Amino acid sequence: MNTLPFQKISIKELAKLIGHNGQIQSMVNVCGFLLCQKGWAKVSVGEKNFTITQGDMYIYAPSSFIHIIDWSEDMEGIAFKSTLEHILPYLERTSSHKTILNIRTAPCVTLTQEQQDNIEDLARIIDKKIAFLDSLKEGSLPRHFTLREVECLAEAFISEFLLYYISNLGKETEIINSKDRIIQDFLLCLFQHYKKQREVKFYAEQQFLTPRYLSTIIKEQTGKTALTWISEMVTSNACQMLAYSDMSIKEIAQELNFPTQSFFGKYFKQYMHCSPLQYRQQHKYTKKN
Repeated sequence: MNTLPFQKISIKELAKLIGHNGQIQSMVNVCGFLLCQKGWAKVSVGEKNFTITQGDMYIYAPSSFIHIIDWSEDMEGIAFKSTLEHILPYLERTSSHKTILNIRTAPCVTLTQEQQDNIEDLARIIDKKIAFLDSLKEGSLPRHFTLREVECLAEAFISEFLLYYISNLGKETEIINSKDRIIQDFLLCLFQHYKKQREVKFYAEQQFLTPRYLSTIIKEQTGKTALTWISEMVTSNACQMLAYSDMSIKEIAQELNFPTQSFFGKYFKQYMHCSPLQYRQQHKYTKKN
């Protein structure tokens, strides 16, 4: 079915996507939404830990590396996932690029009871419509219209999630301007290509800008240069794989498209001031029995 993926899940179903040591691998171009309806879960993203309980909404940012530390057996929730390209227009219409940055650093907010009820009502309507869609004959006119109806409901669902995230974050939004557009396009491109492209020139060319101008805008608006953003994306993902996966350092270098393990080691040490092996020895996570 050509529509946005949507389903109610339990943590046990989610566990099917989780590796044996409790982490979800980074998904480059996927945004996810979770509303906890029952139970709790403790997760870490980067170096920050979050406890998700009933009424909490969690947004998964692209290229994040989620480690699920623990969860209650009775945890249930509503989950939704989509591509960054599909989510970004909603962000552009509702807030500045800072919302995207906030999602990466503060992915969890607590909803009011009314907001939670609204999300659950929309979820029930979509479930009902999807069930009806599945009963219709492929290629029929009723199926065509019902499919479009489901897509519109899914768009409303995304908008509702983002609206509640922004309103509950407690940070004032700003009017979108041309510089916001440049940063949003840079971040979108970065999430998609950081594993293969580590030069500012590549990202500038995607917007027909000079590397210097792009870096000036990024630095002015975010406090970090474009090169810093790129290197942090690469090293952050490398650190998560070193700490939470069983991949060898050579495999991690290949995952991040470095020509050799040695080249990866030099790049990592340049920004992290230690070798990949030293980082792994100091930060390796061992799952508790």
